[in-house]
Amino acid sequence: MTRFEKPANFENADPHIEPQAHTIKTLALLAALLAYAAGFAILYPIVANSVAESVSEGNDPALLQFVGP
Repeated sequence: MTRFEKPANFENADPHIEPQAHTIKTLALLAALLAYAAGFAILYPIVANSVAESVSEGNDPALLQFVGP
């Protein structure tokens, strides 16, 4: 070691061992968005079939009268 070099600090040699808080928040947000998209992709065809079945039976939600209080 020369007099111009800094002494090695082995206590924290790699500062990127622990993930930062914003990284964890970003990954949690991405996981939530993926879960939402997967739920929509799975449930949409089921609901569409249910609505189509109701319409074919004559129970079209668009034809229902709104009854106010």
